[in-house]
Amino acid sequence: MAELNGIDCATKIHQDVAVGLKAAGIEYVGRYLGDSWKSITKKEADILVHAGLKIISIWETNPTFAGYFSEDKAIADGKEAIAYAKLIGQPEGSAIYFAVDYDAQPADLPAILSYFLGVRQSLGKDYKAGVYGSYAVLDMLQRSRAADCYWQTAAWSRGEVADFIDILQFGFNKNIAGIPVDYNQFATSAGSWGKSLVPSPSFQPSPPPSSATTYTVQPGDTLSGIAARYRTTVLDMVKANNIKDPNLIYPGQVLTIPSSAGLTEQIEYRIRPGDALSEIAMKFGTTVNQLRAWNQIANPDLIFAGQRIRVK
Repeated sequence: MAELNGIDCATKIHQDVAVGLKAAGIEYVGRYLGDSWKSITKKEADILVHAGLKIISIWETNPTFAGYFSEDKAIADGKEAIAYAKLIGQPEGSAIYFAVDYDAQPADLPAILSYFLGVRQSLGKDYKAGVYGSYAVLDMLQRSRAADCYWQTAAWSRGEVADFIDILQFGFNKNIAGIPVDYNQFATSAGSWGKSLVPSPSFQPSPPPSSATTYTVQPGDTLSGIAARYRTTVLDMVKANNIKDPNLIYPGQVLTIPSSAGLTEQIEYRIRPGDALSEIAMKFGTTVNQLRAWNQIANPDLIFAGQRIRVK
């Protein structure tokens, strides 16, 4: 089960939308570099950063066929991407993602590899080279060490998920805060930029007892899952927050954690190919039901390689 903690979109984001995204539990926003109708501006970048959101920079003109990809094109794209990234204030050392936005076939991969080797040469030490594409594209580039950051789309991936990716794009043509978006799960900071990184909600370490007084509900949260996370009960949560229906909580809602809750440090685990939830539970001395509660896993048989879950 993928966890929603990031989005990408072609829509320019204004202040009210940025606030709405943050309230909905979004931490990362993917936006386009370049001079087009869908490109991010310096003003928009400032709005996102001020709202506490992290930005993922995307370079995409028309990478939808094999003929697009060549070393010469890579050098040109890299130079343009650097110039625009600096124009909007993107700091050096963060990533720019270059897209392979189609169902690339095996015969296309050599040209794509040549392109990304050119991208890395063009970016030099200024920015990390990120790639957006299918499982086959990312697998080839990772084995060739031709990129620094990896963003896999479920489109054209035929159900496979790489275990080394930084981002998984898993939902398409959705809507959050009134704008059309695609859903993403960030397993790492993925070369993002903005304010200091806030860990993904499902894996955020519990604060010490002296400061652990509230929790902001994230998309996909349940009261039972939150109660399990803070080692308290649904009944105590209901009483502490005067909740009439424990099945009705919403993203952005701030809940009081009962003072009797037994808080503990959390540990996360990155699922590997062939893992089963029962084996993970045994390895970390817990139960399948506890893992399901901590991570809001509806079906224990539906976990995937690369997914990060709380195990303690």
